Amino acid sequence: MIDHGMKFVAIVGPTATGKTGLAIALAQVFDGEVVCADSRTIYRGMDIGTAKPTADEQAQVPHHLLDIVDPGERLSAGEFKQLAETQINEISSRGKLPLLVGGSGLYVDAVIFDYEFPAAGNPDRRQKLEAMTDTQLHELLLAKDPRAFEYVDRANRRRVIRAIETAGEARQKRREVRPDVLVLGTTLNKQVVQKRIEHRIDKMLEEGFINEIRVIGERYGWNNPALEVMGYRAFKGLLIGAKTLEQAKTDCMYEHLSLFKKQVTWFKRNPSIHWIENASEAAPMVREFLLRTDGRSEA
Repeated sequence: MIDHGMKFVAIVGPTATGKTGLAIALAQVFDGEVVCADSRTIYRGMDIGTAKPTADEQAQVPHHLLDIVDPGERLSAGEFKQLAETQINEISSRGKLPLLVGGSGLYVDAVIFDYEFPAAGNPDRRQKLEAMTDTQLHELLLAKDPRAFEYVDRANRRRVIRAIETAGEARQKRREVRPDVLVLGTTLNKQVVQKRIEHRIDKMLEEGFINEIRVIGERYGWNNPALEVMGYRAFKGLLIGAKTLEQAKTDCMYEHLSLFKKQVTWFKRNPSIHWIENASEAAPMVREFLLRTDGRSEA
């Protein structure tokens, strides 16, 4: 549980809209540290394909909750919430400004809306679900929770299984974001995002993304769930001989644009997000928020 006397800023938004750059700029102005809220950058060894903050970016501003699980391990939103709240409290206790930054909607909302999560699944039932085919799981989820069927990433077996386990259980949250957080959102039009993604994919390949996938496949197995993560899924096919480089690049672009669309839909549901275009626009809002809530002096 976050100490309600401690204030923090959340920076959210779709992929490739500049969240990391904005976070670093604000952290440098307001003496802040970043708590990453991304369901992909939590994985060790998955650096290039997840657009993880670079070593230079991490040297400029401390980043937390990166590289905390091995590829394929699961970190639920409930577990993330506990880790994030602990980190936010620790950063605040040192007189720094915590910046919760990421595009994983459930991770972010778990903290800013103070979610209460359903209990862990029954191990015996989990084993039976894991033995089912993807088609069987999809049919079961549709029957049990049609709404979850619409928004859950059905390519991710773990999320489908968890949605089935928690079907019908209340996920309590506040009606509004907690009063101790300012939520800023980054956004760009789809054409600009598409160009950024194209550049990102080319840069990933130049930096050795194919080898990163090969190492994960050889170390953790080619059926490891980590290789079903966006981007990795597309280029895994190249390494196992199922597609050409151009096909892999096309599939990777499609995956990124599909994620962009889902994230836009997710964050648009939150009326408390203040949408901004750059750090110069955001800085006065952060300053006013901090002065208004805790009397903190200007940076």
